[in-house]
Amino acid sequence: MAVWDWFLSLFNKDTGSLDLDAWTGEIAGEIFFKELAVQASINLIANAVSRSKFRTYEKGEEVKKNNHYLFNVEPNPNKSANKFWRDIISRLVYDNECLVVQQGQSLYVADDFAVERFAFRPYVYHDIVIDDYQLSNTYIEPDVFHFELHNDKIRNLIEGLNGSYSKLIAISQQNYKRNNSRRGKLKIETKYSQKLKDQESLEDVFKDKFKRFFEAENGAILPLPDGLDYEDLQSNIGTKGGADNNAIRSFIDDIFDFVAIAFQIPPQLLKGEVADTGDIVDNFLTFCINPLAENLEDEINRKYYGRESYLNKTYIRIDTSMIKAVNIEKVANALDILTRVGAFTIDDSLETLGMQPLETEWSQVRWMTKNYEKVQDRINNGGD
Repeated sequence: MAVWDWFLSLFNKDTGSLDLDAWTGEIAGEIFFKELAVQASINLIANAVSRSKFRTYEKGEEVKKNNHYLFNVEPNPNKSANKFWRDIISRLVYDNECLVVQQGQSLYVADDFAVERFAFRPYVYHDIVIDDYQLSNTYIEPDVFHFELHNDKIRNLIEGLNGSYSKLIAISQQNYKRNNSRRGKLKIETKYSQKLKDQESLEDVFKDKFKRFFEAENGAILPLPDGLDYEDLQSNIGTKGGADNNAIRSFIDDIFDFVAIAFQIPPQLLKGEVADTGDIVDNFLTFCINPLAENLEDEINRKYYGRESYLNKTYIRIDTSMIKAVNIEKVANALDILTRVGAFTIDDSLETLGMQPLETEWSQVRWMTKNYEKVQDRINNGGD
């Protein structure tokens, strides 16, 4: 192809303009905002769950034995409890379900598995893979923890939403680039030399000099051979860029908002907006974390402890009250009330504040102020 024909082929036939991407290269078309929103959700939920305390009870009394260590510190030799619960949350979000297998005294998260479902007998799990190792054993439902998040795979809904928004963001990005790109006019004399040497020089101008000129961050000079005259049209830059940039940001905000709604996370919390975080965190705990904790708790209690132990008050409780940062000044009055009505021991108050319980006989005693009396006693004594 002749240089002139090649040059003409670069122009947009409808507008007669030359796209600067011909010189500077195309910006990658992949949109990662959805993945960023999902990962931010996973981190937020996982951080909250990992800060929860798994309290173990035997016949109604809290104890700290092997089960407590297993769920709070080291589920297996390869992972801490923090990493273990993060893996579970991540798989719940991505796959809507997560399988945990017990081997000996340790718990392991399955990377992959197959399940045969039955109406009136336990499900059967097989082809279980853990860290690239496929187990030969087959497990039935009572032998595993099978955590599930929703009835429908929420990720499929997010993917569908992202498909539409990615197109809108891509269009806005193209408009932003187009409205903020440098434009110019190149005049070529009709009698420009057709000699091979001059044609090669012209090709060098198009492929090298113009490219370096447009990509220069600071000032730049464009040397041109005789017969060429370039005029820079700077007045077009930025005329609509602000509006396009706002549109892009608005679409990204929408993606974060919809992902947050899908996981019942307050959108402000997911986007890191710190104003009025008190009520926002309370909503996050109420509508996202507490239901998830109950989901995990029920599955553990019915599989790990069983009906008989549970009815005899031997079970696990996931305490999410430790998630929210505690300000001593704000809770001092509440702790005083809880202590004097016998709801909290001194150790309970210390633990709420994130301090080490004393674990002494007197610090575990419950106290009650003398200002309270039974309603029946007041009636019997002739009170109103």
